[in-house]
Amino acid sequence: MFDIFVRDILARLRDRSALILGIAAPLVLILILGGLAPGPDIEKDQPLGVVLPAPPTAVGTLLTDQVAPLLKQERIAVLTEYPTQEKAARAVEDEDIDAALIVGVPDARGRQTITVLAPNGHPIDTAVAIGIADGVTAQANAVTSVVGAIRLLTPDAAPPDAATVSAQLATATPTVTVANDSTSGGLTPETRVAAGMATFFLFFTVQFGLLGLLYERRVGTLARLLAAPITPRQVLVAKLLVSYVLGVLSMTVLIVAARLIIHAHFGSPLGVALLVLSGVAAATATVTLVVGVARTPEQAGMAQSMVALLLGILGGSFFSLARSGDFGAAITRLAPHYWFSEGLTRISGGQSWTAVAGPVGVLLLFTVVIGVPGLILARRTVKP
Repeated sequence: MFDIFVRDILARLRDRSALILGIAAPLVLILILGGLAPGPDIEKDQPLGVVLPAPPTAVGTLLTDQVAPLLKQERIAVLTEYPTQEKAARAVEDEDIDAALIVGVPDARGRQTITVLAPNGHPIDTAVAIGIADGVTAQANAVTSVVGAIRLLTPDAAPPDAATVSAQLATATPTVTVANDSTSGGLTPETRVAAGMATFFLFFTVQFGLLGLLYERRVGTLARLLAAPITPRQVLVAKLLVSYVLGVLSMTVLIVAARLIIHAHFGSPLGVALLVLSGVAAATATVTLVVGVARTPEQAGMAQSMVALLLGILGGSFFSLARSGDFGAAITRLAPHYWFSEGLTRISGGQSWTAVAGPVGVLLLFTVVIGVPGLILARRTVKP
C-alpha cells in the first residue's frame, strides 16, 4: 500500500498537474484578487502640508498640537508646515506632499475656513485631506459651542481660552462609548479571497488520487496490482491517501503564501490546521462518491468539475449567497466552503482554536455522510 502511495505522489509531482491546479493556479488568482494588481491604495505616513494664519488661532493650535501628533502616531499622515499658500501649492505640484490644508485668517465675525489643495486625479489623497479637515472643523465648532454656552451661563466670568477648551475636550474621557458585541471577528478582504480560492481549487486537487483508479482499470494496471499480494481495500486506501495528502499540501502552501505575500490573517494556527484537515477530508469524501458513481475517467472528471464549481458557488468562494435572502443563507450552509470560511471568521478576531469546533464538526459530518456511501461505491471499482 505504501509503495502505491509513494508511486502516485511522485507521479503527480513529476507531471506537475497537481502542482499547477492545486498551487500555481489558485496562487495566481489569490495574488491578483488579493491586492497585488495595480490600483489606488492609501499610503502610510501620507505627507501633507499645512499653512497656518498669523497670528496663531485656536483652529491652527488644534491642528498642529493635537491632530498632527495623533495622525503621526497612527501612521496616517505627517504634517509639514509651510509659510505661505503659494509654497504649499508648489509642493503639491512638485509631489513633495500629497495635499495641503490651508487654514484661513478669521473674518470680522471670527469665522475661519480650511481649504484643501490636492492634485487632480488623486481621489484617495484628496479624501484623506478632506477627512482631516472635516474632523478639525467639527472639533473647532464643538469648542465654539462650549465657549458660547459658558458665556451664557456665566456672563460675568471671563471667557475661557478656546485653545484651552479644545485641549480639555481632546483629552477628556468619553462618557459614551461604542462596544463591539461581535464574538466572531471578521475576515479581511485578503483573507477572504485566499480562503475562497484555496477551498475552490481544493475540490479539483483531490481528484488526482482517486481518479487514478478509473485510469488504471482502463489501461490494465489495476488488474496487475490486484494480482500481487495486496487487497482491494489497500489499493483504495492508498488512492485516498494520495488525494488527501495532495489536498493538505495544496491548502498549506496557499495559506502560508497568502500570509507572507498579501498579509492575510487566518488566526490561531491550531484552529486553521483543524479546518484544513477536516476541509480536505470533506473534499476527499466528495470525490470518492463521484468516482464510485462514474463509469469512466472522463465521466468522473466532468462530474467532479461540475460538483466543485457548484459547491464553490454555493459556499461563497466568489461571492456570498447569504446576502441574497433567507433561501440563499440556507443553501450556502450545505457547502464545505462555507464552514471553512465560517471557522476562519470565528478565530480571525483572536479567539482560541476551540472556536472552530462547530465548523470542524460540520465538516466531519459532511465527510461521513458523503464519504461512507462513496467508499461503498468506490470499492466496486477496485474489485478483481
